[in-house]
Amino acid sequence: MNKLVQTIFIILFPFYPIWAWFVYTYTNKPIEFFTSILIVPIALYFVVYKNKKLPRYLIFFILFTVYHISSVFINDTIPKETNKVYFLFSDPNILACLFFILIEYSTFSERFMNRMNKNILIIVIISLIVSIIQIKNPSFFFNTTMDEDLLYVGDNRNFSIYSWTNINSTGITFPILISLMVSLYERKKAELSILVISAVIVSFLTRARYIMLSAIIVLSQIFFNTARSLTKRVSLFVIFLIGIFSIIVVASNFGFDIEEVVNSRILEKDSDMASAKARVLSYDVFMIVFPENPWFGVGPETKKDVIDLLGGEAPLIHVGYLSYLYFYGIVGCAFFFLSLFFLLRYAWIVGRRVNFWGTFYGIVALCFANTTFVYFNLSEMGVVLSLMYLKYYGNYSKRLGDDNESLEEEPVLNNASKSLHNPMATLQLNK
Repeated sequence: MNKLVQTIFIILFPFYPIWAWFVYTYTNKPIEFFTSILIVPIALYFVVYKNKKLPRYLIFFILFTVYHISSVFINDTIPKETNKVYFLFSDPNILACLFFILIEYSTFSERFMNRMNKNILIIVIISLIVSIIQIKNPSFFFNTTMDEDLLYVGDNRNFSIYSWTNINSTGITFPILISLMVSLYERKKAELSILVISAVIVSFLTRARYIMLSAIIVLSQIFFNTARSLTKRVSLFVIFLIGIFSIIVVASNFGFDIEEVVNSRILEKDSDMASAKARVLSYDVFMIVFPENPWFGVGPETKKDVIDLLGGEAPLIHVGYLSYLYFYGIVGCAFFFLSLFFLLRYAWIVGRRVNFWGTFYGIVALCFANTTFVYFNLSEMGVVLSLMYLKYYGNYSKRLGDDNESLEEEPVLNNASKSLHNPMATLQLNK
């Protein structure tokens, strides 16, 4: 069964966006529906026949998912034309639970992880190439069947290969992929240079501030890693500057107006800070409507009265944390926010023990992004891969100390263990 799980993961990831394009093109259905059907039997087998103590982040996320589904049915928020079974199999929270169960019940081999590293590096390069092509042709490999999102094409936004999973996938998955690979390829100058330049170019071409800031967050691990010498940090900062210079060169060759992007999207000179005002308005509306259903929320759907209060500025409360409090109330959000807390704590402990910070910075970027929009989709490819790497390095971390020791509590390691804190030694990236 463990080999089957590895086979599924190596086929699906990191080429999930391409599979999503293939599935949507030939079935007109989202890939999540078929993925859930594929992995439900395996997840059920693990839960029923394997005895395992689940980490706290997953326990609370399962509780949140149960609460979410209950809220959907109680508040009747399933679209009228949608079949209930289809809706459940397409639900991102259910899919995330299934993925996390597979990860926590499985063991990933070193050979598998080495292969995954190479595949992710390939998909990052593909993302860069497609983003550059989309400068001239924004509709290239873009899911134009999503009519409500065509305005983004007209706004010259660039989504690389990720629109076939979700319009927001670029801003969540791509920074996490960069975060994972930067942590792993820190000693490989050529690969690290490609990653930094790709992060700078792809994030800038999206014309989305939160994606640019997410890229900065995940790249900041380069400079905050005290295990790296000052000379190396300075050299990596030079690579970052080269990435910015590369944007200027690429943009000039393709007729891309950098000044217009800075003025309209970053500084919002043409829109009179409309985006920032939408967030302030969301906060004001939240303070009005949240006290009406503070404990259990109204269900995962923005009600018409809230849309009217927002005045057409946005179809929902445009801050992830506030929107979730409105949807699920204090009770439901307690499950979800505790899940995020324990996940970040888990990633922090693993980072401290084995110097693998890719998952921690990636999840921090996800949490930051939801201060400016609403997309807590933990079934995103980047999130799932970050959990898979966390599981691998979590197991490695346990081998440094007591095999029976829980990563829920951070131990004090002896000097011999600290000397082993090098993920490169595990994945043998220097070979």
